[in-house]
Amino acid sequence: MRIEKAKQLLAGTGQTLERITRSVGYEDVSSFRRLFKQIVGISPSVYRQRFKA
Repeated sequence: MRIEKAKQLLAGTGQTLERITRSVGYEDVSSFRRLFKQIVGISPSVYRQRFKA
């Protein structure tokens, strides 16, 4: 659920990854970035570029 929320925020807002990471309940941006890539298959920045509204 947290990754899904992060996906929504990445695509629909201009918030920084640091802010999104904290808003979905993670403290460490590096580990969140790795987890996001492991689950989604692409990095948060690539996801934002592809799905930005």
